Amino acid sequence: VHWCTDCGSALAEAEVEYQDKNSPSIDVRFKVVDPEALAACFSAKSAGSISVAIWTTTPWTIPANRAISLHPELIYDLVEVTLENGKESYVIAADLVETCMQRYGITEFNIIGSCAGAELENLVVNHPLNPIQVPLILGDHVTTEAGTGCVHTAPAHGVDDFNVGKQYDLEVYNPVGGNGVYLENTPLFAGLHVFKANQPIADALAEKGALALQVKYVHSYPHCWRHKSPIIFRATPQWFIS
Repeated sequence: VHWCTDCGSALAEAEVEYQDKNSPSIDVRFKVVDPEALAACFSAKSAGSISVAIWTTTPWTIPANRAISLHPELIYDLVEVTLENGKESYVIAADLVETCMQRYGITEFNIIGSCAGAELENLVVNHPLNPIQVPLILGDHVTTEAGTGCVHTAPAHGVDDFNVGKQYDLEVYNPVGGNGVYLENTPLFAGLHVFKANQPIADALAEKGALALQVKYVHSYPHCWRHKSPIIFRATPQWFIS
């Protein structure tokens, strides 16, 4: 549901207004647990360290990540790049490789393999902040309009994420209270308001070598009609009276 942290309640569609918002857009590397198994899907020789790159304008949802969604029919490329600490490979939708490399400031890269998203289902990556592993899953909601074609999936913080999460029986992990503050048992960011956590989360990702890019991004974003403040998507138990 749309949730206003000022109201402390869900909002109906009629209570949501859209305004331009300046958000911190980040690209994040999720390191592949078994790079050789993934390279085999691309018919590529061992590519060393491999990451699946995602793009999001809501860094505060990264702690709740439980998967990365790929489109089953999209073609994905395995892109080898040379970084300061050696070679690394990224999984990126073929249609977005050029724009991603430009955004990352990478001029020299090699495409060492290609395959359909369906080939990568259920391979596993490391969560960039928490000591857990999350799967690559398939969803028709994935597009190539922006980002990398690999969609960060937090079932508690998005409708598409929730729906695809149900198909894969993912945990609906919601670390955010009704006031927009991370619950006391949230690793690393307990007690922080989600909108104040965006930069600390980006900083933590950078410390762990998982932040590929951070830029400002202006986009249309839902706001509360009463408070005129930005709202969040949040999964909550609901009850109804007929």
